[in-house]
Amino acid sequence: MKAAIVYKTDGILNRVKKVLESLNISFELFSEPSEELENYDFIVSIGGDGTILRILQKIKHCPPIFGINTGRVGLLTHSTPENFEEVLKKAVKSFEVEEFPRITSHGILALNEFAILNRQPGKLMDVTIKLDGAEVDRLRCDGIVVATQIGSTGYAFSAGGPVVDPYLECMIIVPIAPFRFGWKPFVVDMNRKVEVCVENAVLIADGQENVGVDGKVVISKSKHPAVFFKKDRRIPELFSKVKGIC
Repeated sequence: MKAAIVYKTDGILNRVKKVLESLNISFELFSEPSEELENYDFIVSIGGDGTILRILQKIKHCPPIFGINTGRVGLLTHSTPENFEEVLKKAVKSFEVEEFPRITSHGILALNEFAILNRQPGKLMDVTIKLDGAEVDRLRCDGIVVATQIGSTGYAFSAGGPVVDPYLECMIIVPIAPFRFGWKPFVVDMNRKVEVCVENAVLIADGQENVGVDGKVVISKSKHPAVFFKKDRRIPELFSKVKGIC
């Protein structure tokens, strides 16, 4: 078995090495995410949620990820620097994993969300939203966020979207600063195709990769899920951390 250690900071790097050595697991170090990470049996991420999202931007076929939170919130991570040794050992020995769907558009993947924003900041966009080809709304706004249930606590949450059970596979459609009274987010089944028609916009995946778009943007469930070591008490921790953010 071979592991990859991706680290944003090296403060606990030696401690992580010792844990893997005690389990007789070979490893290689990455100071930046790489496509090569697909070739390892699992990944240990030292950083915050952003580090994990950057890893996922680089890979389609995802080995199980174990996250040690050295960032702020850590909704995607499994432990803190204070308690990770035993948690990591237990995870690797049991090797129980769970998958969360990613969404795809224009050849890029997102675990949290796609944000569609005007290329001209501060200017409203004319947006048409369709589900499986049927028009459901037209509005003017600063942009649109299409998030997964995992991403409901990210950009979509900041834009006024709901917090969704991480095991309820769905997409959440949230406008950014809509020029209309009473607009509410849509929550739709993950297997639907969301189509957003815009002009002169940019499509941004998880705050990382981006591509210019004009016309139709189709967002759908990807065949390549994100894979994590199973985390106990994911739902209670999710809601307690969101309450802390509020």
